[in-house]
Amino acid sequence: MVVPYRTIGIKKAGDVDILNVKCEPIIMGSFRGKPGFCPAYHMNKDKWITILLDGSAEQEDIKTLLAMSYTMTATKLRRKK
Repeated sequence: MVVPYRTIGIKKAGDVDILNVKCEPIIMGSFRGKPGFCPAYHMNKDKWITILLDGSAEQEDIKTLLAMSYTMTATKLRRKK
């Protein structure tokens, strides 16, 4: 989705594309400390994280979190495979 930077607590003009992904709570803090990641926008901040899609987040970190989120949100049938 597209939101203003100020909506997610960043003092910057303009809008940014964001992606919310589910994340293991144990590693949440390590990602929040990196550029391009912040507490989840409109989601449970203990289980979700927001990724800024403005080039500030590392591609490998995004891929890792996408895979984790996909697995964590999978239906039970899909997890068994």
